[in-house]
Order: sequence, then C-alpha cells, then structure tokens
Amino acid sequence: MKTRLNHLLSALLVLSGPCGTAMAQVIVDRSIELNGTTDGERQVHGLSDPTSTAEAMNARTLQAGQYRYAEVSGSQTWSAVLTPAPGPLQIGAMLVLHSQNANNGPVTLSVNGQGPYPVHVGNGQDLEVGDVLAGAMVTVVYDGSGFQLTSGRAPTVRPCPSGYVAVNEQYCIEVDQHDTMSFDSAAVLCSTLNGRLCTWGEWYAACFNASSLGLANMVGDYEWSNNGGNADNYVRVVGRFSCNTGAVGSAYSAPARNVRCCARR
Repeated sequence: MKTRLNHLLSALLVLSGPCGTAMAQVIVDRSIELNGTTDGERQVHGLSDPTSTAEAMNARTLQAGQYRYAEVSGSQTWSAVLTPAPGPLQIGAMLVLHSQNANNGPVTLSVNGQGPYPVHVGNGQDLEVGDVLAGAMVTVVYDGSGFQLTSGRAPTVRPCPSGYVAVNEQYCIEVDQHDTMSFDSAAVLCSTLNGRLCTWGEWYAACFNASSLGLANMVGDYEWSNNGGNADNYVRVVGRFSCNTGAVGSAYSAPARNVRCCARR
C-alpha cells in the first residue's frame, strides 16, 4: 500500500553514518511516497511547529490552535498578530481572540497588517457598547468583507419599558395597576404594553418591596396573575388584604379584576 503526499512538506531526514544517527528537517517540493507495509511505517515524524504557511502542520499545532489565536486590545480598534502570518484572508477563515478590553462601540480588526475590517454581529450589524467584555474569548469568521462575531454577544439586561420599574435583574413591574377588566382583556393589555401578566411569585416579591420600588395600590383589591388555580379555567388572584392574600376564581365568570403587568429584562 502506498500513500503519496503532493504538498510542499517539511520532512524529517534521518542520516546514518559511522558517527551515529542525525536528524534534520528539510523542505521538499516533490511528491513524497510513503510505501511502508503498515500504517505506522507510512508516517512522517518530527515536524516542528510551522513558521510560514508553506510548511506542513503537525498535530501539536492543530491541537493547540495557536495558529489562529491572538491577543487584541483597544476598545474599538483590534490588531491581531498570528503565527505563522496568514496569506490573503479567505472566506471562512476563523480566528479566536482574547479581548483585553471591553468594546465601547463598533469595532474594526486588522490581521497581520491586513485590514482594518469591520466586526459585525449577523448580517452587517455593528457591535454595541459592552457586546464584548474585558477578558472575553471571542470567535470571529471572515465573510469576504469583514468579520462576523460568532461566539455571541455578552449577556445584557434590557431597560424596563415605560411605566415599569425594575424589581431585580430578571424582571420589571408596572408602577400602578389598571382599572378592572376580564382575564382575557388583562392578558391582551399586557402584551400591548411590552409585558405579560405577572406570576404570583413576581407579584409577591414586588409587593414586599413596594415602598422602595415606588409601587402604588399593591394591596386593597384583587389583581390578576398568570398562575392557574386548582382546576381548569381557574386563575389565582392576589393582593386583596395584604401581600400574602391570594385566592382563586374562574377566569371567565369571575368579577372583573385590577391588573398590572410584568416584563422580562
């Protein structure tokens, strides 16, 4: 069985003589025929780490991934230096970057003097402030005109919609309740206000912090929640006498209730 290598290859040359055996790495520009009788014999050993794109790559370099890794600094301008230096960038080229600083707006990236190229999220969307955190490892792929961030943006907390206040980093709640309405109408209203009906737990946590959050009318009448009761078509209502007060009633034949909405951040 024969194996032929048709690429420019750094090969190990073994020289034997009266003084012993010596090894050296040589560059060959002809096909190399590996014609050993076993797979173990049909191998090239002793390749050093490549220093140019014309050299063969050993398994150690592939596993380490250093050939596509670079440190970058700057909050809007990145400059990556790869070893070995790449030739002209091709579509699909992937880099792994360690960002020393958080970005404070759109970012451009130069690679061994090529560029600068814009770094986008998806199809042409510039990075926003804080999309890349200080110390983050990010992956970018060249698309022919720039790089696309494929490792995802840093998690962000959205601001509360108008009329809401933040209870914590997970959700917001409306400052005041709306007038009484049916359960269906309450659910539709919240969706139009960029929110949804609160869970009983969300309402409860907000109620106990009503003073510090500046919430009005948390107790004194029942408000709809999105928690079901103990049977089909029954819904839990909360807040009649205190933060601890809860009851269940039919979503379709019960009296109209007040409502306030919650929104995820």
